[in-house]
Amino acid sequence: MQSENTQQIKKTESKKYMIKVVVLGDINVGKTNIIRRLLGQEFEELEATVGVEFGYLEARDIDKEDKNVSLSIQLWDTSGAERYRSITTSHIRNADGALLVYDINNEMSFSALEFWYDCIKKSSSDDIVIYLIGNKSDLALEDRSLRKVSKESAIEFVKKNNLYHWTECSAKNNINIKDTFKSFYKSKYNNIIR
Repeated sequence: MQSENTQQIKKTESKKYMIKVVVLGDINVGKTNIIRRLLGQEFEELEATVGVEFGYLEARDIDKEDKNVSLSIQLWDTSGAERYRSITTSHIRNADGALLVYDINNEMSFSALEFWYDCIKKSSSDDIVIYLIGNKSDLALEDRSLRKVSKESAIEFVKKNNLYHWTECSAKNNINIKDTFKSFYKSKYNNIIR
């Protein structure tokens, strides 16, 4: 039997599914630039997101055995600012997937993941696919002393909360963004058809 959340995934054509993905994390962790990279756009130094912004992506490389399967993915870019948290948390409802983002050079952004994870668990179903993404790896590669969140801490968070996956990336240098997201939406697709 399908869960309530999986039933909400709209089958818009014979083999085309629509999913909602929220990108969550504290302010200035790079959520918007991760989405920009997924949409094929350049990195930009940006002001903080106000409220929620949207992106849209079509994925066609989902099922090796059936090339007709595709996913229409709504990307919800949420504000990490505290004053917008009530708006942000309301947009988590009915999400099929979530990307939890932190800055590997900012311990507070990692500590805040508990808040964001609790928001997801309170507002979504059990079959939501959650990936943990440590952004700004380019800075830590340039100067190791900048890293404040160890890989071991991130892996421990993933295990403790039974998340699907963890990775580090750089939105600025466009490293490990698209491969991570491809793994993410394939995990969600496999979750749909199970």
